[in-house]
Amino acid sequence: MDKLELSNELLVNMLGYMSVKKYPYNTRKQYGHTLKRIWDSNDELNRDSIRKILLSFKHQNQRAVLVLINRYCYEEGIDFRIILPKLTRAKRATINILSSEEVELIIRSAPYPYSLTLKCIFRIGAGLRVSEMIKLSWGHFKWVSWVKDKTQLGAVEIKHSKGDPRIVSVPVKLMEEIYGYARHKRVLNEFGIPTGGSLFSFGPDYKPSLRATNLAKWKDLYIRHSYDWFRHNILRLHCEKALGRKLKVHHLRHTRATQLYNDNNVPIEIIQKQLGHADINTTMGYTQVGNKKIFESMKGIN
Repeated sequence: MDKLELSNELLVNMLGYMSVKKYPYNTRKQYGHTLKRIWDSNDELNRDSIRKILLSFKHQNQRAVLVLINRYCYEEGIDFRIILPKLTRAKRATINILSSEEVELIIRSAPYPYSLTLKCIFRIGAGLRVSEMIKLSWGHFKWVSWVKDKTQLGAVEIKHSKGDPRIVSVPVKLMEEIYGYARHKRVLNEFGIPTGGSLFSFGPDYKPSLRATNLAKWKDLYIRHSYDWFRHNILRLHCEKALGRKLKVHHLRHTRATQLYNDNNVPIEIIQKQLGHADINTTMGYTQVGNKKIFESMKGIN
């Protein structure tokens, strides 16, 4: 089939498809906007309309919507496929890697317990996404084995994120701090195991009436609300003020991955698993090889 009719039913089905496939909220919002733009401007997809669409797109994420249409048609058995020309990949921008002193300053500047939130983002695994931290609950930690032997590394399962669920490590000292926070919050059961919902709250109770009537929609909106609250009330008011410049919390994740690779000699494949990357090339983009690492690697080579 060389054309695809753009019906309202198809648009609704594609928006629902992204929910079923658990696309992140921001991605669904962005892709949904682009899909509606395509639907508003065209009655069908064919060779000519696709060419015009590609010429009008200015961003890689817009092009990704056409990949989404291909995937949907394939999985739904619709005989239609968009042939996308290859593009020269733009050079990745240099990531702002923070120094160890800057990381500690950022953490110290945040009021408790959000200083602990920043420690979790930076030190759990090879660094967490902000959305992963917001979703993290007491039940995601492997508390039983750790409480039995508090000298060992902790472990936490990262769920409902990009890719498959993964188990990542938690440093002993951080596990002790999180456990102390659980004791402070009085969420320990009679066996000394933390129980309950999310580790941290971000502002006042968010839209309880929506949570009661539409939990799925509430979860999507809560992630954005929590990030915006954290961005304004913690990063902007405290961390950026102490650092003296703008800060993207995702830079903590890049910094952690680079630190593990350069200073702790953790293999890139292990960092990939800890970050939850499907493609190791993505992980390589997170890690910047330092001069010390380069020269140490070349020692003894004639």
